[in-house]
Amino acid sequence: MDTTRFTQHGFSIKYDDGNNPVAIIAFSSHLDFRFVVHLAGNGTFTTSECPGIHSDEAETFQRNNFELCIIAIREWVKRIIDREGDWILDEFGGVADRTPRYN
Repeated sequence: MDTTRFTQHGFSIKYDDGNNPVAIIAFSSHLDFRFVVHLAGNGTFTTSECPGIHSDEAETFQRNNFELCIIAIREWVKRIIDREGDWILDEFGGVADRTPRYN
């Protein structure tokens, strides 16, 4: 997570090596934004990611190994950065303010 503009302190992390979910990562500024890792068995994992790839709602994905979960966490953080940027544009003048007026 340190490769983004956020630091570790921007997230709460809970993990349990012996139980499911294996890990829960939540974005501290928006607790609905979560990344949850479940052990599916046979060395595979299921992740629940909010925001998802296609919407702000949680989406579930199958991962063949834990390394793919780590890669997915980086992508999830990038989606959060995108959502945070969208919020700033909406709040302080987004695309609508750049569109020329029509008389």
